[in-house]
Amino acid sequence: MKFATDFVPEVLGDAVPLETINGKLAIRLPGDGYLISQFASELGGFLADKGIFNRKGVAFILKEESQQLAKAEDKWLRTWIEEAVVPYRLGQNSTLKIAKSMSRETADAVLNAPQFLECLPKVERLHPCRMPCLREDGTIELLTEGLDIASATFTLSAGFEITPMPIGEARAVIDSLLEEFPFAEDGGRSKAVAVAAMLTTYAGAIMPPKSNRPVFIFLGNAEGSGKTTLAQLAGLSYRETPAEAAPKDETEWQKKILTLVLSGRRLILLDNLKGYLNSPSLEAYTTSSSFNGRILGGSTEFSGEAGATILITGNGLQWTPDFRRRSLIVELFMREMRAEDRKFRRRLTPSTLSKIRPEVLGALLGLVFAWDSEGRPKARITNSSYPEWCDTIGGIVEFAGWQSPLTPAELEGAGDTDTADFSTLAAAMVEGQGYKFTELVELATELGVFENLTAAIDASGKDAASAKSKLAAIFARFNRRRATPRAVFSVEGKGKTRSYKIKSGMVG
Repeated sequence: MKFATDFVPEVLGDAVPLETINGKLAIRLPGDGYLISQFASELGGFLADKGIFNRKGVAFILKEESQQLAKAEDKWLRTWIEEAVVPYRLGQNSTLKIAKSMSRETADAVLNAPQFLECLPKVERLHPCRMPCLREDGTIELLTEGLDIASATFTLSAGFEITPMPIGEARAVIDSLLEEFPFAEDGGRSKAVAVAAMLTTYAGAIMPPKSNRPVFIFLGNAEGSGKTTLAQLAGLSYRETPAEAAPKDETEWQKKILTLVLSGRRLILLDNLKGYLNSPSLEAYTTSSSFNGRILGGSTEFSGEAGATILITGNGLQWTPDFRRRSLIVELFMREMRAEDRKFRRRLTPSTLSKIRPEVLGALLGLVFAWDSEGRPKARITNSSYPEWCDTIGGIVEFAGWQSPLTPAELEGAGDTDTADFSTLAAAMVEGQGYKFTELVELATELGVFENLTAAIDASGKDAASAKSKLAAIFARFNRRRATPRAVFSVEGKGKTRSYKIKSGMVG
């Protein structure tokens, strides 16, 4: 975003006329008799409407092409300002003005000066297009383009108008859009979750501040089932939703999430995840209103809003019990042997998605306004991990006539297999009998549960110790929890004397 180069304020502070050099505003660099704090305040006043913002006490700039915010850097600032102003130093006779670029040291001092930051408009989040927002008085309003001071939101221009549709027309548009996806035969649950994901990305700001939202996981029974395209539809409010690879370890997860927070984007698509999803950082992010960390390449700590919509795709993906209760699942089941054998009436290519974007967003907005006008009916099913989301997004989906997206998913070979496997194991244990760890491993092997871990233990290779530790941790997690309607699983003793039992009479 460039300066308007013909902009020259008439007065500064105590009505001292400003001077120009070569038609640009002349601004004196700090030096003898002119402090950095004075320079920072003066420069901040000139930049207040030029696309640089105060975000949690850190200067950020707007990058429209990538639809994100980025921390302002000193080497960028020193040349960027020269599009509109001419920094200068005074000559020896104190009247000659010598044009001179600002040093990086000065630029760094300015970006960290409170006198500079307090001049800048505050922004918290970035919207890729006009989106509905919940105001403090409880009304829902479609934000205008540019900076909305009350919500600290900057809305980019989408290049088209978003016109809300009547609910019947809106429903027909969404149904037509989703009709060729091979949703599992689950009574419409998966389709309802797909609609909910689209609404969450576009209309998430109608939820009360600091509301949690679920993670959306798109599972396919085979490659080519359409899960990535369906996830990209959920992010249609953005011009495009680039698919990103999953981080390799917890340190990379922390960096990925912090990068998302810094960008101001409210959406990320992690594509084609495999194996077992277990990230404490991701789980913490989904239940927090803020996320903090050290900005890469520096010592600056930043704490920004959490609450972006997380989209994940995978085949046969498994995850922890904690992640299960924070997620909603879309299941796709492709019946063709080969993906290339599928026939489509309409192919949802990037070009097609770009063309239908105004219509689909108009349909989503129509659903929101229709639900609002009818008194905002709540969902009939709720989830304690994200109750406000259930009342709003879940309520809209049900109000429009789709199945509840909160209907429990019944997954085979995917999802939270730990809980399902443990339930099978506990049901096979003899009540009151103490089992050693090795005996439980043998029973699990016979039942075909915890297969990855029991196989590693049986192999007695280098991974056996790690597998034993993981399985013991799973057993410990279920200690004193109900295994049957009238009994609990109990872990007793320590070390070699430890035993595992199903004990009745302990359930309150």
